[in-house]
Amino acid sequence: MREAIKNSHPLVQLSVFVLVGLVSMFILMGLVMVPFVFSGSGIAFISNPGSISDPNEPAVLVLKLMQIMQAIGLFVVPYLMYRWVQQNDNPYRLIALNGKRAMIVVFVITMVSALPLINFLAEWNAALSLPDAFEGVEQWMRSMEADAEALIRIFLSMDSVGDLIFNLVLIAIIPAIAEEVFFRGMMQPLFLKVVKNYHLAIWITAFLFSFFHMQFLGFLPRMILGAVFGYAAHWSGTLLLPMVGHLINNGLAVLITWYIGQEAIENHIETIGANEGEGLFAVLSAVVLVAGLLTIYFYATKDKEKAPATSATEA
Repeated sequence: MREAIKNSHPLVQLSVFVLVGLVSMFILMGLVMVPFVFSGSGIAFISNPGSISDPNEPAVLVLKLMQIMQAIGLFVVPYLMYRWVQQNDNPYRLIALNGKRAMIVVFVITMVSALPLINFLAEWNAALSLPDAFEGVEQWMRSMEADAEALIRIFLSMDSVGDLIFNLVLIAIIPAIAEEVFFRGMMQPLFLKVVKNYHLAIWITAFLFSFFHMQFLGFLPRMILGAVFGYAAHWSGTLLLPMVGHLINNGLAVLITWYIGQEAIENHIETIGANEGEGLFAVLSAVVLVAGLLTIYFYATKDKEKAPATSATEA
């Protein structure tokens, strides 16, 4: 079976891995829902999460557990199967620390500095309107966005440090690992084999990365983030950088929400770069982002010239 999949076209391989991921996701999510269904509580909240008004409802915990199962089933399982099929035929190592520490520091600074730009693009994207002929589509998109926003706000409701830690795991750590191994660790290399051009493979993957989230009013900034993660993975040769970047992007959202709730910082920090009169912040943020990526590129070029031996810290 392994040889049959390995010798098939990369897009056929991708289809197989995605199908396995979907099946795994439904099985794992089903296991979470079974106790809730048999308790007589029902599962109506799944189709209408906006109906949940109290963040402490049991339904919220079920949704969070389903989110974890979705990440494992849909993203991690296909990547593990991909690694089993491809074995050592993979351009990006899962974790490579040797010679990458400086890149990691640069990327951390880059991602923190990128926040105003991402907020600015999100605000601009959300303000776009489709032509009148697509009014129904736009209403559907905005309805989906409102539901997603309501669910995120419920997830981000935190009363204790324990809630903060749980949300950092749920919203930052798990997606950073699961989504990056799937999109940059599996999908991007497969597209690279098809198109033979790493720029094109990165942007195709970034487009699909953003499309998957089904939040079209934030499509552009999410696609750009996907491309940033893609270049970081390709130039560094490791998934560690995009994982760190993804972790920082999501983790900052959780931490900012926590500190706003604790009244330790002002509300406008959450939308820095998108507030009135903060266009300069977005411009400077874009400059730092480009500079950070170029620095990683030059670090990677230098590393290739040195051609260091593989160390025990790489996997």
